Amino acid sequence: MVKYLFVNVPAYGHANPTFPVVQELVKRGESVAYYLTEEFRSAVEGVGATLLPYQPFGGKPQPPSPQAQQAGGGRPNFEGPFEMLERVRQEQPDCIVYDAMHLWARTVAEALRIPAVLSCPSFVANEHFNPLKDHFNLLGEKIAAPMPIPPQALEKIQGVITRIRQKYQLSDFDMSDFYSHTEKLNIVYMPRAFHPSEERFDEHYVFVGPPLLQAAERVSREEGGKQALYISLGTVYNNRPEFFKQCFAAFGQSPWKVILAHGKKGEAQELTTVPENFQVEAYVEQWKVFPQTDVFVTHGGMSSVMEGLYYGVPMVVLPQQAEQQMTARRIAELGLGVVLDAETTTAQGLQEAVEKVYRDQAIHERARAMRQIVRAAGGARSAADAIIQFAHTHLSIARS
Repeated sequence: MVKYLFVNVPAYGHANPTFPVVQELVKRGESVAYYLTEEFRSAVEGVGATLLPYQPFGGKPQPPSPQAQQAGGGRPNFEGPFEMLERVRQEQPDCIVYDAMHLWARTVAEALRIPAVLSCPSFVANEHFNPLKDHFNLLGEKIAAPMPIPPQALEKIQGVITRIRQKYQLSDFDMSDFYSHTEKLNIVYMPRAFHPSEERFDEHYVFVGPPLLQAAERVSREEGGKQALYISLGTVYNNRPEFFKQCFAAFGQSPWKVILAHGKKGEAQELTTVPENFQVEAYVEQWKVFPQTDVFVTHGGMSSVMEGLYYGVPMVVLPQQAEQQMTARRIAELGLGVVLDAETTTAQGLQEAVEKVYRDQAIHERARAMRQIVRAAGGARSAADAIIQFAHTHLSIARS
């Protein structure tokens, strides 16, 4: 049995794609611990892993949950790279799978000389191609990363990482190029065909498509005639009550059956006058919705887009930040939907865009073709195959 340690940031778009991979590894008899915040305890334990809770940088200390207390406490205080390094040393994992946005993980893996795999929930970069280079000038004036961090905080982080790397005689760490850092194995949660300039990425990049939990994989797409519309702005940039009211104006009293997810940040009390053909929820399990969906109105978060494409659903995309703009551009380039300006869209413009996507059979045909490509990429099984092979190869080398 190989012991894996997954390390991630407390963001659903980064963590969610990894849970089916963890589930698959556990199903195959592997041991998995997950270094993540208390908020994700139920998700981590639900796929058979052990949560190692931490308090993120800049987060407010939280008391341990009842589950954490039963498990022996919790860690309400902020944990930096030195604290994390000691915890990982105690765990003695054989392989670390980490998200690049977790700024400590790479240094900890190198310091402890543990084989590491990069978990990539969005577009990837290398020395030849960096699709978001202009948006990841982290130490400059422009901060447009998916999880913005103030420049002063980044400078502090840079200093802490520099000290630990000097202590362990590691090469310099440049915060400004963390996004283009790669490992010997990089798991990318999209099909190769969706990634721009995919030919520039070699065998060290395994494009597995969107991993879904096993229950979601068994649900088939139901085609035809329902005029069902699903609207969601994801889990981060969703406090947009005026946009949701536009949706009411655009599709209320229409033939559309609409499910609208406003998110935990959405102001539900401002959405009191809900049209009869709308079902409004803070959160929905998307894999239960997509099989009956004809058009998906989305912010362009990669996890949502990939899950929609897994079921062959065409889209209307309203991106709100740099990464989403890149995703929206690919949707348009591949003919899988249309893109609108999130700031200037009107109810009429939204209605026209949805009707165009719904009635354009060429868009639907391309979405169905992409569905086959997405599913052929293999999802969690392909990711687990690659990770297990990588881990066993490095363990064999270490033991020889």
